[in-house]
Amino acid sequence: MQKRKCTRSGAWPDTSATIRIQEAFSFNKIEYMTVKGQVENLGASGMFLTTDQLIPVPGFAEITINFESNPKTSDLSVKAFGRTVRMTKNGVGIKFTSINLKMLQKCIVRKINVSNAYRCGAPN
Repeated sequence: MQKRKCTRSGAWPDTSATIRIQEAFSFNKIEYMTVKGQVENLGASGMFLTTDQLIPVPGFAEITINFESNPKTSDLSVKAFGRTVRMTKNGVGIKFTSINLKMLQKCIVRKINVSNAYRCGAPN
């Protein structure tokens, strides 16, 4: 039974994400944890982040998706907000509550173009 309204596709091997999420057991003051991982799949409505860290579910997350291995020298990234919806032994599923779809599309198209140029031997 398919629960998703939008499809997700496998991400490039160098696509990573960093999420900032409220700690599950921070009672006296709000504390956040930062988790980095690889993006396994991605769509307009959500993503799956591969990580071995325990992530609070449900939880609200600030997300930065990087489409290149060195995000400091790349403009191929997009910010989003989401809600953690499931945790597995391999990672966490996140449903986006806010994402700039035009920026996501721009990053994906540029990544496709860079990948195709590299594969065909054209200079970057």
